[in-house]
Amino acid sequence: MAAYGLLLLITMLISSISAFSIKIVGLPGGKVESLPGMYVNSFRRWIAEEEEQSNNNDDNGEMNSCASNTIKIEPIAGAGISIDEGWVNPTSTADLFWPLDVKLQARPALNVMFKQGVLSYASPGLDVRVPHNDGSWRNYGMNSQPIARQWTSLEIAMEQMFHIESFILHKESTADDIKHTTLFDSMDIKNSMQKVATFIGEIDPLSPLNSGFHIVSFPLIDRFSDLPCPELTEDENEEIYKIVMLGTSEPFGSKLLDMDEDILTMSSTSALEVVVARTVKGKDSEYLPEPYKPLYIG
Repeated sequence: MAAYGLLLLITMLISSISAFSIKIVGLPGGKVESLPGMYVNSFRRWIAEEEEQSNNNDDNGEMNSCASNTIKIEPIAGAGISIDEGWVNPTSTADLFWPLDVKLQARPALNVMFKQGVLSYASPGLDVRVPHNDGSWRNYGMNSQPIARQWTSLEIAMEQMFHIESFILHKESTADDIKHTTLFDSMDIKNSMQKVATFIGEIDPLSPLNSGFHIVSFPLIDRFSDLPCPELTEDENEEIYKIVMLGTSEPFGSKLLDMDEDILTMSSTSALEVVVARTVKGKDSEYLPEPYKPLYIG
């Protein structure tokens, strides 16, 4: 437990390596680009909500000048900004940590990437939160806000057949076979893309989105669902299961689960894939950063 707390402290002192490089597919001529993890860790993160629905307590007190008439965005604390305030960077492309003393909920989202103010790429997103009596916590520690490891071009994302499918993958208890179940229903993104277009048309010229890299999450549904509870075992860092979300124009996303990486790339499929792993209780950490004490200690 002390080791985990020390890890949090080290994370505040050095650059986080929780986000690995991401790949961009669906580009003209089959070209593939990549963005290194150091770059990814500098991306600011935002949640877009209908104005009356927005409720996020971990915005680090930042003034938001990015509101439109119907949609506003709120920053996710610690994502791509200075860690002087004690927040850790929650972004990850590989893991989703689940402390033993919190409940996790999630909902599917469309993530879009802005580059110097220009809408550039899209991917499936997973909006994760810890429900709490004083609101929702999105940054509840390291590896708490996953993003896709593979993104696709806007041209692909705007295809008529493009949709997002979500799965849970886990091993059978008596075999090495991987079983998959549906996490969320298959969803098209037309309504969310319309919200993106409306939001872009009303961005303030002074918006921080006009400089650097930013990821904005547009939830596909309003309601959060509880993530499947982990089974308690003696292994404090046990891999529970894997969440895979695919943004694709292929009719049956489940068939892509068994395909190799080259097929995903050739089909211009965007993929979010994270291992869900439980961690020690946040309140037991000897080095719990100050911003997290209201969540874990109260």
